[in-house]
Parts: sequence; structure tokens; C-alpha cells
Amino acid sequence: MADEAGERHASWLELFFDLTVVAGAAEIAHRLQGAESVGQIAACAAMFYAIWSVWTTTSIYANVAGERTRQRAVLRTMLGIAIMAAAVPGVWPELLPGEHDVPGGRTAAFVIAFLACRAVAAGSAARDGQVIAFWPATQTVTATPWVVSLFVPPPIDYWLWGVAIAADLTFSMLGAVNPRMIARMTEQARRRQDERNRRTAHRLAAMIQRGVSPDRLPDASPTLISVAQVERGHLAERLGLFVIIVLGEALAQVVAANTDIAWTPAVIVSSLAAFLLLVKFWRLTTEYGFTLAPRLRKPLEPWQALPAHLGVTAAIVAIASGLGALIPGATEHLQTTDRWYIFGGLALYLLASVFAGLAGRAALKWYLGWVLPSTVVAVLAGVLGDLVPAWSLAVVAWGVLVWFGSYERLVKG
Repeated sequence: MADEAGERHASWLELFFDLTVVAGAAEIAHRLQGAESVGQIAACAAMFYAIWSVWTTTSIYANVAGERTRQRAVLRTMLGIAIMAAAVPGVWPELLPGEHDVPGGRTAAFVIAFLACRAVAAGSAARDGQVIAFWPATQTVTATPWVVSLFVPPPIDYWLWGVAIAADLTFSMLGAVNPRMIARMTEQARRRQDERNRRTAHRLAAMIQRGVSPDRLPDASPTLISVAQVERGHLAERLGLFVIIVLGEALAQVVAANTDIAWTPAVIVSSLAAFLLLVKFWRLTTEYGFTLAPRLRKPLEPWQALPAHLGVTAAIVAIASGLGALIPGATEHLQTTDRWYIFGGLALYLLASVFAGLAGRAALKWYLGWVLPSTVVAVLAGVLGDLVPAWSLAVVAWGVLVWFGSYERLVKG
């Protein structure tokens, strides 16, 4: 899809691909509602990162490939994310609270699907001769810890996932700004492509010797290696669409919480506050973009924007889980875990905005007048929220985001 000026937008294939994110976000949000320990929450965070990273690497591949995007590769990755989402309830069953009859093998299915999806994205970009240096994770994965985790007992396997995720993010962020690493990636890709070109030439020669008709011969033109350039507008749109999709799942949580309970005044107030909170998230996304920080003096580089995007989307998933638990118990005191899902999620959202603001050189008064007060109130609500009924916490969360989003209006006014 493109407008008259030729600006590139998300394709129908990409929009169809995004639907799998809904399933993944829903399953993780539901799993969070049953979590009772830091380990269980960390497990959900790790699963969310895995799904997010597969979506990200595939979307980045489509960003640089453009019209050359391999449809089969995207659809295979879509199937992989669907498998990961379906496996979420059974991943690490020993971390599930209480007694659960969980089918075996789901952790292995999740890990294998994750590694396969990352390999598909990397292979597709390599066949096109693209070196995606602005986010190296698109063409590599720290696979060893994931594989080893399948053969070791807990809690070692949990720590291996954490090590792999930390290495993935560190490699991508540091590699994108390290000229030597970029040069090394390019040289390695060139050697691999030269070998592919030689194999293709040998197959072509063998087919000619066998008398294969010229019109049935494959294209033997050598693929040249180039460093891919990001299409910033398209990437910004894709990341923003991901946020909207996660907000949609959060709205589904609010609706589901209202389906089988009495609509008391407290439930109505908390549900309305939750709805307005999600609307405010949407408005901030449309005004600030996925980077959140206002009036950036320069656009963020992908290695800066993508970690911020991870923080934003993870925060919304956590908040959605907390809201789903808050509404049915609107007149009661919200449990500590669910309370911190909401206000810890808000704090993470604000932290992501600080990261984006520092990278984009946002104004100092924004930090002092909006980010700092909003963060203080969110933390205090998380600490002291047991003193007030749950419905009032929904109102507080909405108020925090209203103030945080008032910067542009007040400054311009």
C-alpha cells in the first residue's frame, strides 16, 4: 500500500502477520494473572521478549526487502508465532501456581518455534544479499543457551533464557554502533554468499551438461552483498501498529472482566477509568509516536527505538493483566502483584520514555515537570495502594497518564 507521493506503508501481508501478536499478548497477559512469584513473572517477560523479537526481526526483514519480501517466509514465521502463543500456558509448568494438568513438551515446542522463526528471517535476508547492521539480531541469534536450556534442570534453564535475551539485546545495541562489528558482519555475509554463488554455478553447469532446456534453468545471477538501509517511516508505522495491537488486547481484557459480574458503581467507575487509560495510551502513541518523548530534536536510530518499543509494549501487557484483575474486585483491596502490574507497568512506560527522551535530547522541563511527578505517583500508588479500594487505583492510574500526556498542550498553551 502506498500513497500518491510514493510513501511506503504496511502491506496487507504485514497486517495479516500482525494478527498473531494478538494471540501471543493475550496468552501472556492471562498467564501473568496467575503468576505469584518473581520467577513466574520473569518467565512471562522472557516469553514476551521471544515473541516480540520474532515479530521485530520479521518486520525489519520486510522493511529492507520491500517488494522482494518472501511471502512464504513471513507466513512460516506467522505459523511459528502461533505455535509459540499456543505453547505459552504450558511453558515451564513447574512455575504455574497450584495444581495444573499441563501437556508435556510445550517448553521445547516454544523454544524450537522461536529458533526456527529467527532462522527463517535471517535466511531470507541473507538470500537477498542484505546485511542488516542497524539491528544485528535480525540475522543472528544466541542459540546455544536456548538449546542447552532444553536439557538442564530448573532453575538453570531459566537463567539460560535470561542470558540469551541479555546477549541478544546487548549484541544488537552495541553492534549497530560498532564499525568493526559491522565490517565483520559484512565480510562474513560476503563469504557465505560467495559460497552460495559457487554452489549455484555448479548446479547450473551440471544441469546444462544434462541437457536441461535453457528456459528451465534457474537464475544464476550472483547475489551481491549490501548493507541494508532502514526505511524510517515504514519502521515507525510498524512499531506504532504493534502498540495499537497490544492496546487492543488490553481493551479485550477490560471487556472480558465485565462479562460475568454485576455492574456496581465501583465496577463502572473502574471500567470507565481503565477504558480512558487505554484511550490515553492510544492518544500518546498518535501524538508522540512509539518513542514517547515529545519534540525530539532528531529521530531515534533503530538501536535506540527498538528497546524503547520493547519496554512500552511489555508495560501495556502488564497493565492489561492488572486491569483484568482489578475490575472484578473493584470494591476490594487489589492484591500486591496485580497492583504492581498496573503501576510497575506505568513506571516501565515512563522509563522507556526517559530512554527515548535522553536519546532524542528532550527538554529538561519535561523530565522535571512531567516524567518525575508521574513516576513518583506511580511508585507511591504501588507501595501504598493496599490502603484504598481497587476502583480508586484505576482512577489514579488514569490521572497519572493524563498529567504525563499534558506536556504538549500546556507548553503550547
